[in-house]
Amino acid sequence: MSPVPAMELGTRLDWVNAEPQRLSGHRGRVVLLLFWNMSSVYCHNALSEAGRLQRKYPDALSVLCIHVPKFSAEQDRRFLSDAVSRLAVQLPVANDGEWTAWQHYGVQSWPTFVLIDPAGHVTGTFLGDDCLDAVDVAVSLALTRSISTTKPKSLQARPVPKATAALHNPSGLALHGDLLYVADAGLNRVYECTLSGVIKRTFGNGLPLFLDGAAEEAAFSRPNGISLDGNYLYIADTGNHAVRRISLMSGAVDTLLGQGRPGRTNDAVIRDFHDAQLDNPTALHVHRDSLLVADAGNNSLCSLNLASRAFTRIAGDGSLGFTDGIGARAKMAHPLALSGDRNHLVVVEGTASALRSVAVPEGRVNTLVGQGLYQYGHADGPRQHALFQFPCAAVVDEERSAVWIADAGNGKIRRFDEMTGQLSTLAIGETLLRPSALALDRESLWIADSALGHLYRYFFASEYLARITLQGG
Repeated sequence: MSPVPAMELGTRLDWVNAEPQRLSGHRGRVVLLLFWNMSSVYCHNALSEAGRLQRKYPDALSVLCIHVPKFSAEQDRRFLSDAVSRLAVQLPVANDGEWTAWQHYGVQSWPTFVLIDPAGHVTGTFLGDDCLDAVDVAVSLALTRSISTTKPKSLQARPVPKATAALHNPSGLALHGDLLYVADAGLNRVYECTLSGVIKRTFGNGLPLFLDGAAEEAAFSRPNGISLDGNYLYIADTGNHAVRRISLMSGAVDTLLGQGRPGRTNDAVIRDFHDAQLDNPTALHVHRDSLLVADAGNNSLCSLNLASRAFTRIAGDGSLGFTDGIGARAKMAHPLALSGDRNHLVVVEGTASALRSVAVPEGRVNTLVGQGLYQYGHADGPRQHALFQFPCAAVVDEERSAVWIADAGNGKIRRFDEMTGQLSTLAIGETLLRPSALALDRESLWIADSALGHLYRYFFASEYLARITLQGG
């Protein structure tokens, strides 16, 4: 079979962090195209591997990342720029808004790697995030035929603008009395603040590493959902595929679950945090004597008994899907957020644009709002017909018999009435781009916007929205 020439990249690709790329400008080098989507945590793993390969072979390999939008919001370059910043992508990224390159290369799913040899011929296609070892081997073999050691200047991705404010990509919120805790996925830090925004303590040195230790020595990588219980703050350390814990007494950080790389552990007793493997954990919730974990990459909910250290998977069979059921008979699609009260738990699934209830500990999953993996939009009304677009946070409001949802793709805050089953949109008088985290007290709803780097407090009685600026620390 004769080699297949690689299709040239079109001029309509929107390169968000680099000069426009043409394959002809990389002739003589091995090129690795990564087709990905920002809403897929599988793609987040693939991006991490692609970055590792570019660093491993800087003189002969060119890695180019082609983002293919699933949701209409992902057509907006600001939405993609937020993802590039939040995921710390240091490779050239283009938005294939018209799916042109996707079609030219016959791609059918993401992530997909396409390997192109130095002569400009396609030599391999690799699907999924479980093919990463095979990609590395194929790249190594292709590099033996490389004839160029000059790195094109255009390959250099523009650095993310240096953050001048305390918040960059706020991703998790929690309240405890007169204190507010904020996780920032872009700055790899967790803050303890007053309700007026004065930073009292900072946890994490800001480097995307996996280190336990004192507050200023420890390191996180893309911390997301956080949950409080007594004197401990638990953190979903997504980029490290781990669950971390901060002692609020000493400020020390340690690890409860995770090894720093994606994996899966079934039911076990956790004697050491290395005993448990997670894949992009995104949210946590303390329920009675257990810590519940949204294990997004494994499409499941897990439970760690904080006393016995028993680890169990309570819902989701691990495959991406959207089916109600009990335990492993249920299918989930990247659970991103958890919230609950004394009686029930809700989970938000971004890929399915869904809000679902989970009975604990039996793991019975029922859909409250959501039509399937590919049905999304902005529609209020009865839950059977209502629609979200990539929701990524939720908080149960027991006093108002409601659930508040951060509908990221629509840039809206939604309210699900648990008594009537109606979904509505909160009119807050402010344009949000990507609401990413929520917290609740008796008089207000706290809202973080990851794309804008903003924090707001919405007062229910006055319907007043105040912006909170973090300062000091």
